[in-house]
Amino acid sequence: MQPIFFTKLTTASTCYIILNYLEHPVLPLDYTHLAQKMTHEETGISADGLIILLPSDQADAKAIFYNKDGSLANTCANGLKLIGYHLAEIGRFTEPSITIETRTTLATLSLDHSIISVDLGIPYPLNNLSTPLTLNSPISEFCEEISTSSENWEADTISIGNPHFIIYTDDDHEYFQDEMKYLSSQNDVNIGVLTIIHPSEVLLTTYERGLGFTSSCGTNAAAAIASAVARRLVKPYDWVTVHCRGADLQLKWDENGHLIEKGSCTKVCCGTYFYQEQE
Repeated sequence: MQPIFFTKLTTASTCYIILNYLEHPVLPLDYTHLAQKMTHEETGISADGLIILLPSDQADAKAIFYNKDGSLANTCANGLKLIGYHLAEIGRFTEPSITIETRTTLATLSLDHSIISVDLGIPYPLNNLSTPLTLNSPISEFCEEISTSSENWEADTISIGNPHFIIYTDDDHEYFQDEMKYLSSQNDVNIGVLTIIHPSEVLLTTYERGLGFTSSCGTNAAAAIASAVARRLVKPYDWVTVHCRGADLQLKWDENGHLIEKGSCTKVCCGTYFYQEQE
């Protein structure tokens, strides 16, 4: 068996396991299989995902995010907050801000006492990743007709490191659950069902690829806010409360057109996991 030292942290009702390889060599393991085993509710440590921290040539650190099913995520807003907390705890977050390299983005983290802020960057329409979404973008640039299992719906298709479909409704979100699973599997995207409560308050249900229905998803919430701001349904430049299934998230579209998420984090435990390689 291979002993692996881990740290488990939580934010916004989601938990992630961090393996820190910033100061020692990466163990030569099958990390897809390891993610499946470590995050398992009964035979593992139980978590929403696994984060591998590595040195980076272009940032303060590089993060690789694995979902529960072993698939790779491009980035993870909640995971980035936890990385910031972890690096601050071990004395590697001493400047006002640091940068983290992900598969698709270079995220900037800021620390204000116990609150970690993550700059997720600029949103883009999924069908045009070279043209940023702005306050002047016409809805036709990011809204598309999508096929469900029974009919066609409209969805705002937005990338914020990860690909997302945002679907608006005033109905009960439970009605959409089966279609959310279908749309995610058919299009390989995260699905968000969104209800506008107030210009500074929304309700969001998320189905994440590789994970399923989640307590909260930072990049899906960011895509939802980007969509709602572009549609003039919520306010830019002010913090918006996103009510998710398990927690509230705080996000805003800032003066530079970037999506910012902030929140507190908690260390759950650390220890040694004994990994049995596949036979």
